Amino acid sequence: MLCVWVLVGLLVASGLAVRLSVMTAPVRLLLAATFIFTVFTGVVFLLRIFRTYPATLYTALFFVALFITWAILGTKPPDVDMLQDIYVRRLGAFEGVQYAKGGETHGGIDCSGLARVPMWQAMLNEGVREMNPRLLGTMFWRFWWRDMGALDILNGKHGYTSIVGHAEKLAGYNPYELQKGDLAIPDQGEHVLIYIGDGKWIEANPDDGKVVVNEATAGSKRHYFNTPVTILRWWILEEEEE
Repeated sequence: MLCVWVLVGLLVASGLAVRLSVMTAPVRLLLAATFIFTVFTGVVFLLRIFRTYPATLYTALFFVALFITWAILGTKPPDVDMLQDIYVRRLGAFEGVQYAKGGETHGGIDCSGLARVPMWQAMLNEGVREMNPRLLGTMFWRFWWRDMGALDILNGKHGYTSIVGHAEKLAGYNPYELQKGDLAIPDQGEHVLIYIGDGKWIEANPDDGKVVVNEATAGSKRHYFNTPVTILRWWILEEEEE
């Protein structure tokens, strides 16, 4: 019973933290602790069931063995086209959300958070849909845990991005050279824009104070459409080419 009350407390604390705070390292640690304790509580209750009904242990061991086999042998590459589509849809869900430095939720988000959060959401969504261990295993958890700013993304930290091109400016840039989900980062590494197709880019812009979508037309006067940028691609959106 103690486990249940502790778990309830952790769930309430996690819910409040996500709503009231940006995604700082302590908040991320709280969420991880909540997940781990949830698993621990589940194991405790399973052990109580096994002591009461010993025969259920064999069924549980069968499913554990099945899961381990699935996780070890699962080498199916993700459906990149579907992953791109989900990523763009999740990006669109943040349109209008207020800008908040360090934010990673619908309560407030910054430019690098906007680039990262919809990606791990897309990985989770597609991983469940495909039952793909490559999208649900350690790759997903490491990506969720590792916070990265715009400069980290530009520098390819942890190998999560690679450079696919450069542009003197995005205004008037040929969109046919881009893929949905490509990132554009000014050479100073202070901002991130994400391409969503049809010549449009989404960004959490501090000047606008929110997440906005704009088309990079040749005559656009927007600051980040008229500065040299590096074009990058998330590693997972290149797997089809490997």
